[in-house]
Amino acid sequence: MTTRVRDWATVDFYGVLGVDSHATDAQIAQAFRAGAKRLHPDATGDHTASEDFKSLAAAYTVLSDHRRRRDYDRVRGEADARLPASGRPIPVRRATSTAKPRREWTRRKAQWAFYGGIVLTLLGLIAGVWTWQLHEDSAHQRAHYIPVVAHRLNDGAGIVFATRTGEEIKTSEPHQRGEGDGVGSTVKVRYDPANPQHVIVDAGTFGRDITLAIVALKFFIAGIILAVFGARALGRLNAAGAA
Repeated sequence: MTTRVRDWATVDFYGVLGVDSHATDAQIAQAFRAGAKRLHPDATGDHTASEDFKSLAAAYTVLSDHRRRRDYDRVRGEADARLPASGRPIPVRRATSTAKPRREWTRRKAQWAFYGGIVLTLLGLIAGVWTWQLHEDSAHQRAHYIPVVAHRLNDGAGIVFATRTGEEIKTSEPHQRGEGDGVGSTVKVRYDPANPQHVIVDAGTFGRDITLAIVALKFFIAGIILAVFGARALGRLNAAGAA
């Protein structure tokens, strides 16, 4: 069936295909394939079905061409504006809807989501292991290093403290990590009994550890969610391609 441009105002091609006026190219093509399998003359000898197939083909010819579809929407919009709502011979489409059409998944986007999710999940696992290792290293040092109160030298050259054996040690002040105190004339440190020159700040690392753990958990959870969405989208696209 060939439909002339001047007849477009009376034909609802979207309704023929069974799609919304905001349908994507992929949705229009999928609807045509599904209808063609059901109505093709080679599949049925029904005269009515054959005519329906011609209507389906005419609708697809117009809506699959971006320029024709744009002209068709314009003709339909002008016809709707001229007729009162009670006198329209065709179903009202949701052309005035303010809702944005949902973006469809493409195979490329689905693959990016799936593999990106896997990468994020692995990063979360690696960050979690690294955070735990930092925690264990800090706990090991706190367990084996000896706590003392060191005095900051006035010239900013470092700190000085006495070991348990009475030996005076001058060394550079360790970097403030965890929850240390960076002000005042004294600072709590821990020194390595095997090498008193090696000192660390005597402070807890709970704040650091919990922050890193939260970051690792966020990476891990976000990665799993993204990978699941990507896998589902790929499954739908594969099923649609096989249909």
